[in-house]
Amino acid sequence: MILSGEGGSIVMISSVAGLRGSAGLAGYSATKGAVRLFAKSVALECARDNIRCNSVHPGIIGTEIWEKMPAGTGDIRRNAAIDPRAVAEGSVPTGKLGTPQDIADGVLYLASDASRYVTGSELVIDSGLMAGRVGSLAPR
Repeated sequence: MILSGEGGSIVMISSVAGLRGSAGLAGYSATKGAVRLFAKSVALECARDNIRCNSVHPGIIGTEIWEKMPAGTGDIRRNAAIDPRAVAEGSVPTGKLGTPQDIADGVLYLASDASRYVTGSELVIDSGLMAGRVGSLAPR
């Protein structure tokens, strides 16, 4: 991007877990928090080269990650797979489960010229989860 002289946009994918801790997800939260700060540092380092860098922080999205969550994640102990719809209904203010398309739309915005004045920012796509109650990402 620097060599082209045209600049560009870097979009890093983090998570709402990178904005707050969650019981049972210490390692995951630490790495997602590192992505957040890495994006901010890259944004500052590349600003004069017309390169923007932002991070995206998905909330509860219907993907396969829920099948990989270890037993005991969050405030509960479980033996069955986590149902992301139940998690969303119990913790997202709108009660809605997000889709991969919701995240893709945010990434498209950050990659486009529509966000030409946005760098070093966090785009939280979570249907109000971070604005709502504080606590674990696990269902109640």
